[in-house]
Amino acid sequence: MRTIISGGSGLIGCALTVELAAAEHEVVVLSRMPERVSGLPAGARAVRWDVRTADGWQGEADGADAIVNRAGEGTATARWTAGIPLDSHRPSRRCFSSIV
Repeated sequence: MRTIISGGSGLIGCALTVELAAAEHEVVVLSRMPERVSGLPAGARAVRWDVRTADGWQGEADGADAIVNRAGEGTATARWTAGIPLDSHRPSRRCFSSIV
């Protein structure tokens, strides 16, 4: 199975990448800076992704069995407040729009 993961180097995306690669799936991690993505398991690779367009990764979608969107604004280091839930979804919606 071939899976594309946006946000594959983040907390949840990284765990998903590791699990899928361990199950011998091919994993493509979309990243704004693929050269800075480190520690990917065998069977996973990072490719450049501009969140605003499909440029650079559109060809990766050919033959993909699944596309998982885990990209968005990280909240791991932010203090959780009533304002975070609404604000944290905006980047995810932009990411999702560029994927579909």
